[in-house]
Amino acid sequence: MMKEYPMRVELEEAVQIIKEKVTVMNTERVALSEARGRILARQIVAQENVPPFDRSPYDGFAFRAEDLAQASKEHPVTLRIIEEVPAGKAPEHSVGRGEAIKILTGAPIPKGADAVERYEVTEFNEKEVTFFEPIKSGSNICLAGEDVRQGEILMETGIKLDNARLGLLAALGYSEISCYRRIRCVMISTGSELVPVDHPLAPGKIRNSSAYMIQAALREWGMECDIYGIVSDNSNHIAGAIDVCSQNYDVIFTTGGVSVGDYDFLNQSLEELDAEILLWKVKMKPGMAFVAAMHKQKLVLGLSGNPSAAAATLYLIGGAVLSYMSGKQELPWEKIKVRMSHDFPKSSKGRRFIPGKLCVINGEAYLDSSAVQGNGILSSWHSCNLIGEIPGGTPPLKAGNVIEAYYFV
Repeated sequence: MMKEYPMRVELEEAVQIIKEKVTVMNTERVALSEARGRILARQIVAQENVPPFDRSPYDGFAFRAEDLAQASKEHPVTLRIIEEVPAGKAPEHSVGRGEAIKILTGAPIPKGADAVERYEVTEFNEKEVTFFEPIKSGSNICLAGEDVRQGEILMETGIKLDNARLGLLAALGYSEISCYRRIRCVMISTGSELVPVDHPLAPGKIRNSSAYMIQAALREWGMECDIYGIVSDNSNHIAGAIDVCSQNYDVIFTTGGVSVGDYDFLNQSLEELDAEILLWKVKMKPGMAFVAAMHKQKLVLGLSGNPSAAAATLYLIGGAVLSYMSGKQELPWEKIKVRMSHDFPKSSKGRRFIPGKLCVINGEAYLDSSAVQGNGILSSWHSCNLIGEIPGGTPPLKAGNVIEAYYFV
């Protein structure tokens, strides 16, 4: 007997239903050199200052500013050089009245000194340096903790580690870091009409293009993703593939077989596996044909066999769910208002989504969308970084009309 589950739900409801069933990935230690793009699993509080000491930003001389209070071109002031301090060496002497220490970029400021002047504006030899103008106390000194202060919350859990953050972690002495484990995904393509991409086309056949689009998107989001291959339109074969994949993967994506046709077997396959179907069909176009299920505590997301429909649910539902499972603080998009760059001649009875690119014209954001839209149109997603949303009940739109859109950052 068919079990009851929600059908034809709103996009936001679909995301919430799925999130209530999945868990955030566990954590692991990752070498700093391998951590770019990973999601931080533990708040970072600075245990020391960066830089750890007051230092010089220039090659020059360190001295007491009060010694130069009366310096001028007419009455220059000459100080005795008592030491030279390169970067990486601590000063051996303190600076006293009438004294200066030659100091190189990055070297610690010696005790007693409260200012640094560059070589270029002085005259010097091995024993003395002459100054021709006064300088304020504190000039040309990079203070300890100027970049990061000890005790400062530097990074919150759930942020993505980028180049600069890795540099800061290195400056604080981290050689490895606690991150959420990458989600392991697999892509199963169903449909007897599909052939591998390197096969010649026979009558009635098409190449398996969606698998590579989905794999690339998931990898770009920081997931691991393998392609299982093609499974024919047979409920036992589809069920067997899902069951095998559930042993090694966290999320199983399928394409095809998710509608109501005579050869749509995905729901039947899930029922054969006694999987828990969470929902079927979402109120959106493209992408209405969609199913989410749990099998052996692994998430199954069944996408449409139509490439554009598959992309819509992957980006808008999969993106939100996978961000949550990854431990990310933020969604992969932000909602912004944009203007239409072209007329959209169709009425939208239900909620409609239009892929396109963000462009800025005279300081305003526009959705630059392909003139050709449809469930089976993959080219409209080329270079897509913006998905416009047209509410249900909207008449045809004119260029310049304002709509909301999901901007993928």
